[in-house]
Order: sequence, then C-alpha cells, then structure tokens
Amino acid sequence: MPGTSSAASSSSAPEPSGTPTSPPSSVAPRDGGATLSPIPPPTYPPGLNGPSGPTDNLPRDVVGGRVVKGGSGPCYAVETDDGRRFALHSDAGLVLEEGSYIVAKVGPLLARIDCGEGIPREMISFNRL
Repeated sequence: MPGTSSAASSSSAPEPSGTPTSPPSSVAPRDGGATLSPIPPPTYPPGLNGPSGPTDNLPRDVVGGRVVKGGSGPCYAVETDDGRRFALHSDAGLVLEEGSYIVAKVGPLLARIDCGEGIPREMISFNRL
C-alpha cells in the first residue's frame, strides 16, 4: 500500500498550471485598467476662497520687488511678485544690486529716456528690504 499513499498524496497536491493568477480586485493593475477613486481636494467654507491675487496691495505710486537690472543707474528694472516689470529711472546716482529687494516710491517718467523693457516710471525714493 505504500504505492497508493504516494499516488494519493500526489493527486491531492495542486499542480502549477503555468498561468499567473490575477491580482486581488482591490489593487489597481499596472496597465491603467481599473483606477482607484481620487480623493477630492479640500474646500474652503463659504466666503473663504483664499486670495484671488497678490496679497501685498501697494498704493499705485509704490513698487515693490526684486531688482533684475541693477548698477549705478540711471536706469534700473524691478520685477514684482506677480510678474510685472518696471523700468525705473533715477538721476540720484544710486547703486542697486541685482537680486536685492526694494520698495520704491515712483511717479510718471518725465524725462525722455528709454530705460528698457517694463512699465516706465521715475523713482522718487526707495528702501532696501
């Protein structure tokens, strides 16, 4: 009977079929078939939708930003956080370092001078930040 027990044990053991089994249904396949439900983004309570524009609302005669064209003048360029570029003029002999941040009081450009790309303004005064 030893032959029957070995035959019985070999017939009760599952034989590999050679075909892979499919992954459990809770796992998304790599080929992009079934996808999991996305989590919706958080929402603000009514009336609190966050800022709709720049949060530093400066007066019209004040420009604040990074110096993108510096030197000893008379022309400079400043770019604001919202991407506006100002071409500033000053005869005061100022030295502004490129990459520094300033806040400048400006007025209309009265001199007939082209200070390059940007909104032309005369720099009346400024503060380094």
